[in-house]
Amino acid sequence: MRVYLLALLAFAGLAVAPFGIGGYETNVLMMVLFFVILAVGLDLVTGYCGQFSFATGAFYGIGAYTAAIMTRDFNTTIWVHLPAGAVVAGLFGLLLGIPALRLKGHFLAIVTIAFQTIVYLVISQWTSFTGGQVGLPMPNAGPVTVFGVTLFEFGSLRSYYWLTLAMTALTLLISWRLVNSRLGREWVAIRDDETLASAVGLDTTRGKLTAFVAYAALAGVAGVLTAHSLRGVTPDDYTIWISATVVAMMVVGGRGTFIGPILGAVFLAILPELLGKFAEYKMLIYGVLLVLVVTLMPEGVVGRLRARAAR
Repeated sequence: MRVYLLALLAFAGLAVAPFGIGGYETNVLMMVLFFVILAVGLDLVTGYCGQFSFATGAFYGIGAYTAAIMTRDFNTTIWVHLPAGAVVAGLFGLLLGIPALRLKGHFLAIVTIAFQTIVYLVISQWTSFTGGQVGLPMPNAGPVTVFGVTLFEFGSLRSYYWLTLAMTALTLLISWRLVNSRLGREWVAIRDDETLASAVGLDTTRGKLTAFVAYAALAGVAGVLTAHSLRGVTPDDYTIWISATVVAMMVVGGRGTFIGPILGAVFLAILPELLGKFAEYKMLIYGVLLVLVVTLMPEGVVGRLRARAAR
């Protein structure tokens, strides 16, 4: 009960935060929310199912470009883009999940890196379809109407922030339900001992594929939100560095702990803003933190705290 109360208070505090801060701080909070969705999604496939992936940036970009291309070609709105981005990214997640049936560990990680590279090359060089390095612009998300009555227009930073916050809360709820469902327990069994899980009758093929689809779909949703909030997409926003950053967030916070990736995303997303002129060295700092955590706390910060509390 205490956890639900704290979550509700955190959501309420974040909802009213834009009234007391400026546009820069609101943008930082939005960026944190994007990374929370990405880190929690990656934790589903890596932390709970034990399948390594460095393709978060690719699925993130697939969702964003789905929204941008649909806007350009079909003049659709964000309410169509959100489910479409999740479905398209989820289908690519299914495609990437197929090698996971045979590959493990660093072999699977290499395949996901290759997939990330292919996606980046496609969106950066297929100029006639994706706009190439110039990217594609995005208009305002449009009005929110109920039975023909316009409730509010998407035109301000606050409106995009509140939408992002609502979608983050929804994705966290979905992820929470997944990891505490029978499917989530199957993922953990596959992670701990795939051979034993298969021997007791679990469908490990379904488990791996559903984990990849859920992970990719959440990243696609984050991509749609990012595309609309930034009013456009460019290839350099969806590189391997995004994937590496999200991996660092998950590992530092504690994979397989649900709350760990959230805390890791908050900390590492805000850290560059606190570094000031040293922000350009953020990837170096992320790398050092990652090495220290893997060496000293392989279970992550939250995992270490839980281990101490259990003693």
